Amino acid sequence: MENTTYESQFLELVHTPIGPHKIDLVFVHGLNPFDRNRHAFETWTHENGTFWPAALLAEDIPFARIYVYGYNSSIKDPKLMSTSSIKEHANILLNLLDMERSPEEGTSASKIIFVGHSLGGLVIKQALLNAHENPQYTAIRTATFGLVFFGCPHHGAKGVELGMVAATLAKFVSNGRASNELLESLRDNSLFTKEMSDRFSHQLLDYRVVSFIEGRPLQLLDCGPASVSHIVVDEQSAVLGLPGTRETRLKLDADHSAMCKIGTKGPMYKLVKGNIKRLADQALVALQGYVPPPPAAPPTPLPKPPSFHPNGQTSRPPESAQGVVGTMYNPTGQDPRSIAVVEHMNMGHWQQARQLEHQIFEEQQRILGVDHLTTLSTGYNISFAELQLGFLDNAASWSGWVSSSCQRIAALGPKHPLFMKAESLNGEILRQKGQPQDAETVIGNVLARQQNYLGDDHLDTLETQRSLAFAVNSSGRKNDALARLQKRTAALARLLGANHIHVFASTLDLVEVMLPSRIANPIATSTFSNEVLQASVNMTSVSEELRTNLGPQHPLAIRAQRICAAIKHLEGNSVDASDMLHRALSFAEDTLGPDHPETIAIVVEIAYLYIKPVGFSRRGRDSAEARPWLIRYLKWVEARKGNNHPETRTMLCFLGTSYMAANDYAEAEVYFERLSTAYRGVNSKEAQEANQMLGLCQMNTRLTKQRAAKNGMDLSSFLSGLRFS
Repeated sequence: MENTTYESQFLELVHTPIGPHKIDLVFVHGLNPFDRNRHAFETWTHENGTFWPAALLAEDIPFARIYVYGYNSSIKDPKLMSTSSIKEHANILLNLLDMERSPEEGTSASKIIFVGHSLGGLVIKQALLNAHENPQYTAIRTATFGLVFFGCPHHGAKGVELGMVAATLAKFVSNGRASNELLESLRDNSLFTKEMSDRFSHQLLDYRVVSFIEGRPLQLLDCGPASVSHIVVDEQSAVLGLPGTRETRLKLDADHSAMCKIGTKGPMYKLVKGNIKRLADQALVALQGYVPPPPAAPPTPLPKPPSFHPNGQTSRPPESAQGVVGTMYNPTGQDPRSIAVVEHMNMGHWQQARQLEHQIFEEQQRILGVDHLTTLSTGYNISFAELQLGFLDNAASWSGWVSSSCQRIAALGPKHPLFMKAESLNGEILRQKGQPQDAETVIGNVLARQQNYLGDDHLDTLETQRSLAFAVNSSGRKNDALARLQKRTAALARLLGANHIHVFASTLDLVEVMLPSRIANPIATSTFSNEVLQASVNMTSVSEELRTNLGPQHPLAIRAQRICAAIKHLEGNSVDASDMLHRALSFAEDTLGPDHPETIAIVVEIAYLYIKPVGFSRRGRDSAEARPWLIRYLKWVEARKGNNHPETRTMLCFLGTSYMAANDYAEAEVYFERLSTAYRGVNSKEAQEANQMLGLCQMNTRLTKQRAAKNGMDLSSFLSGLRFS
């Protein structure tokens, strides 16, 4: 007779990949009708002895860790039954998994796919509900990408309460021998009420779901002639009813017990494996932007002869570069429009992305409602697109709406990832509006919450780290900003790989912070520092890698070329800098558009080529060539960021000063009058200086007109004398 001594709950690692893991697969069994010690493993073991999660699946998803969760689900002998509720079993699962995914082990960023059989699926759902209510496990809930259910009774058919379905299930799988205590607990347990399903429904669209349905009745040999076989969980109960893009429903040619026991890599395995692997691949795309190719033994290369050097040394050709992998943005679903939006975003076509997101939002608002998570997420996407286009007020309106909605909706709240992302975006908008101190406060608070609830290595946390770095840099603390960006770049390289596109983008952020701001003070003297020297060395290889792998018209390649040109200018090589900038401008205008923020950034760089740090008396002549470029930028920033934006005021002041230095007081007066209007109601030193400069221009303009009038009268008298003499 089998030993029936039960150990406490456990989470056993049954497969560890050779390389870094990106996915955690967690298998959770259901009821234990025969009180077997190894039911946690036998649930997934074929009669031929094949434990397919480790023996088969591990080979086809080599980047995944695979766990089995075991708990006492005995229903045959009341003396062996656990007194723990399913909610308590779910909490133990969370606790054990949380320890396995400890940030100290560097594993907290991997995605999670839960696989549950029968009532094990309800343990998974309860665990995710518990995680939503307990901040300690928020990182697990947000890392969960997919749910795979084998015959899980999600709800009762035809209005029958789920507790009754579960009790009936216990009776069937135990051939009618389930104890009365268990039947009563299943009927009465609040876990199985409609309330539980309603609460979980708020999370459903956060996950991808595969629901396997039993296609054969379970044979019950000793329940009487009238009950020889039965479908334990019918099709209506076994599906969640999500849209087709969110839930895949498949009926297996197996009964309730055999549907999760696979012995070979035959048709059933291919079906099950294929759908689990699809979830794993989609999770990888969401995590790092691409799916690594399966490991394969490379062909043995032909030996290369060493190169000959006269000094007797030998060398071999360098290894080829590994290229750039991944994408900056990834679709959250398989909807063709969502995929199209992401394609626009990755190519920098933010105008098209914004228009399509608005169409999607209107449809979601009509069908799902304004408070639905999917609708709110699209609202966030619109805000992000508005920010990328420079429409700061529009971006603030959308992100503010998302934030306030999350605060109002109990199922979301301040701990929800969407709320924290929206608040982080609010802070970034404040920074771009010229309020770095306020931005630093908002972003710093969000970062602390994300580190607490999501972990340091979560991509949302790292994106907020980037925003905070730019905020502190705008406040004048460049060293602090560089330290944050260096830490962020290292984290991205560790999580996604050194050749991921996010690592290249973060490197560009790092270099750009090293360089002097073009807009904050266009006439400031720039020095070629050691930081710029280091940036020059790094940027040459980074720019070439991006141009080679992504093409010269890719937004990152264009940005890299602009930064390289800025470094060339600081080195004193204005000719090469000008050539590089005009090539970058041509690519940007053709592919991104004349009003794209990157195009405008190149325009500012070109203007800077003509601005020299010389005395005031010569500034008018030396900046004359810069004026058309700066006027183009001024028109853009007024239209996108507003007349009162600090960058608008800076450009108005510089252009007014430039015309004034060239003794063109009438044109200078136009810009200082606009500047004075922009400072209206502001009591500051800058506002006073703007009014003073306006008064000076007006005085010089009157004097110029008076001189012109006097000279005109003298000339008229002289001509009259000639006519009558």
